[in-house]
Amino acid sequence: MRVIPFDASLGAEIADIDLASDLDAGTIKKLNDYWAEHLVLCIRGQNLSPQDFIKVGRIFGDPFRQIYGQFNHPDYPEIGLLTHKDSDIAGSGKRKIRGTSWHTDASYFKKPPAGTMLFAITVPNEGGDTEFLSMRAAYKALSEEHKVKLCDLRSIHVYESSRSPRKLIKRSPGQVKEFGEQAKHPIVRTHPKNGQKSIYLNPIRVEKIDGLSRQISDVVLDDLYEHLFQSKFQYRHKWRVGDFLIWDNRGVLHQANDDYDWRNEQRELYRIMVKGERPF
Repeated sequence: MRVIPFDASLGAEIADIDLASDLDAGTIKKLNDYWAEHLVLCIRGQNLSPQDFIKVGRIFGDPFRQIYGQFNHPDYPEIGLLTHKDSDIAGSGKRKIRGTSWHTDASYFKKPPAGTMLFAITVPNEGGDTEFLSMRAAYKALSEEHKVKLCDLRSIHVYESSRSPRKLIKRSPGQVKEFGEQAKHPIVRTHPKNGQKSIYLNPIRVEKIDGLSRQISDVVLDDLYEHLFQSKFQYRHKWRVGDFLIWDNRGVLHQANDDYDWRNEQRELYRIMVKGERPF
């Protein structure tokens, strides 16, 4: 097993490993250590059945229940499907590709998912990339004075913020009741495995900073997002069939790109999230 860091502020490729094989405890520990260190791991050339993908998912944690059950794999509900023809079933019914702006997954939960993993079944010849942004690197780049100012602030995460740059998939009444509406989390988050700190914000879900007026909150958030979105903190992943990729929602933002000819080309990926702890 070789580790090849990306030429970016986050991420690494893991080579010379077959995830479908029976991995020993030492290898599993190393994979989790690399994940905590690099935040995004890509393992190319894998051949995973749905059962294999579920088994691999458990290497990194217990499954986090899929929020949108309408997109589940018909035979394996632990797996969500991301496809070129997803639609807003509970809303307009129109095609709507999920994730097309910077975000971290399900942050309005009191215990958001620690990680999300995808496995590429079919990908277009061009486009359909996924981009990642290191909130850890963005935190490290702040001045010490700025870090101190942020350390006691908490933000309010809701299902869909009034500040969100895009409209989200509509939820059914049952999904709203089951999964809830909001949580408060620290803006500076500590990774439980290595103690490293990250900015923890979510542009589609953070409504405001707790305890600040709307006007002041908006100014602080706008300044932080301007800092976060710098290209030096980003990595763009060009998918290949057989790619297994996992990222750490505690220190990474991501976004999908709907920039391919979806009428003539297909894009299908398996998706699993794993449970996380309450942010601290």
